[in-house]
Amino acid sequence: MMFKKCLVVLVVLGFIACGKDAKGNLTISGNIDGLKEGTLFLQKIKDTTLVTLDSLVVNGDANFTFSTTIEEPEVLYFYLKKKDFNDLNDRVEFFAEPGEMTFNTTLRRFVRDAKVTGSKNHKDLIDFKEFMTKYNTKELMLLRDGMDAQKEDDAKTVMEINDKIASYAKSRMRYILNYAFTNNDKEITPYVVTTETYDANIRFLDTIYQQLTPKIAESKYGKKLKELVEKRKIEESK
Repeated sequence: MMFKKCLVVLVVLGFIACGKDAKGNLTISGNIDGLKEGTLFLQKIKDTTLVTLDSLVVNGDANFTFSTTIEEPEVLYFYLKKKDFNDLNDRVEFFAEPGEMTFNTTLRRFVRDAKVTGSKNHKDLIDFKEFMTKYNTKELMLLRDGMDAQKEDDAKTVMEINDKIASYAKSRMRYILNYAFTNNDKEITPYVVTTETYDANIRFLDTIYQQLTPKIAESKYGKKLKELVEKRKIEESK
């Protein structure tokens, strides 16, 4: 009889433990203003493939809560599949970390209005991207001017614009590399290096990896940067 009671207690405790594990170490709640119908997906990239961690069908109530488990801070995605047969501009990238986070946006401007809180890594990523936008905008304007000059067969102006574009590209690269050197203790550093400057000089990439703190070097994106460096070394040795 005593054995049966103990067995019952163990089973109950097992269910409780499973319930806690199922809840996960990351909870994301929020609202998509204006959304009446659609499906919201929480996704991540695994082995170069986008996989779905969880999903929720929205039918009238645009509030949502997702719970999942992540081993360390990493980039996740919210993808909204609406019933408008348009898959463009409906995926938001954000840097998640264990704890409680919020994600709020609007149906009309799902990507542009997205606001994410609860992650220092995401704030760092947004700050980085906002600064990078200045470079990207200027380069796009120069490309537009270059196309106009080509249409007018203005070879001199085309050459001048190409020189400016090359100069901005170098300035952009210097900013990213300097950011990496001065923020070697942040999870987002190897991430932005592998996504923004994967084609940089291998010596710069290797130096950046070597200067990462041990914790960041062993992080998910630190390991990806190491893989990139090793791959580039093999390619350039051929």
